[in-house]
Amino acid sequence: MPEHLPRESVIHAGPCACPACGGALRRIGADVTESLDYVPGRFKVVRHVREAFAGRACEQVVQAPAPHHAVPCGRAGPGLLAHIAVAKFDDHLPLYRQAEIYARDGVGLASSTLSGWLGATATTLMPLVDLLRREVIAGSAVLHGDDTPIPVLAPGHRQDPDRTALDLRARRASPWGHPSASGGVLRLARRRGERPLAHLAGFSGVLVADGYAGFKGLYEKARLGGALTEAACWAHVRRKIFDVYAATGSVLAAEALARIGALYGIERGLHGKPPDARSRERQARTKPLAAALKVWAEKA
Repeated sequence: MPEHLPRESVIHAGPCACPACGGALRRIGADVTESLDYVPGRFKVVRHVREAFAGRACEQVVQAPAPHHAVPCGRAGPGLLAHIAVAKFDDHLPLYRQAEIYARDGVGLASSTLSGWLGATATTLMPLVDLLRREVIAGSAVLHGDDTPIPVLAPGHRQDPDRTALDLRARRASPWGHPSASGGVLRLARRRGERPLAHLAGFSGVLVADGYAGFKGLYEKARLGGALTEAACWAHVRRKIFDVYAATGSVLAAEALARIGALYGIERGLHGKPPDARSRERQARTKPLAAALKVWAEKA
């Protein structure tokens, strides 16, 4: 059982007298078994009581200021707002399903209400998002980008429109690969080429990404701030080959995966090394393997 979880002891009392002789008993120990249980989440109402006072001499009324609410004039506490956001974006639970779950607890919240609260939460968090974006963009020499269409439920439309999720992730060069040295930001927009240009404004360095056409403007000299250095993403290359191998067991696909795996093996050994050391190793070991892979792929 996870050690960090709180423990609740249930004492199962033994008999008062010995069942064999009827005499008194003395405690000699206890056997403990543990079972994992779950306490369902629950709603509560927080009453903010603002006492009012009046001066005895002047009758001037004074009172504590009203507490801040993330939703202006709203009645949702920060814990509920955080739960709604995590349930939707991390657990992929649509708002209408959340409304059904809350209704089982006797709390009637329309999905439109939840949507409004979620929008207000996003507005409240925008300064933090902008700070994270500036940290990722300005403090990174290398960005990993991925642009993926996501279907969006749009009641009233004949066809659900797509939105593009532009996921940007950065890792500091030192120490390379350390979890504390990574950061990321996700921007959602319509799938148009100018979106990556806007989201990556102010960044100069290397972009590791696939061949999405919307990224092409980032590599042009006319880009404000100069062209980014394009670094193609091996993960995107490998993914399609793996799909073929998983579906057909292709010998060619297996060979390609093995060759790409050799490149991955070199990279695993470079974690934690400084940039100049990684560059030397890649030129000496990775470059010949990549060139051989290209020749093999053209002949296969």
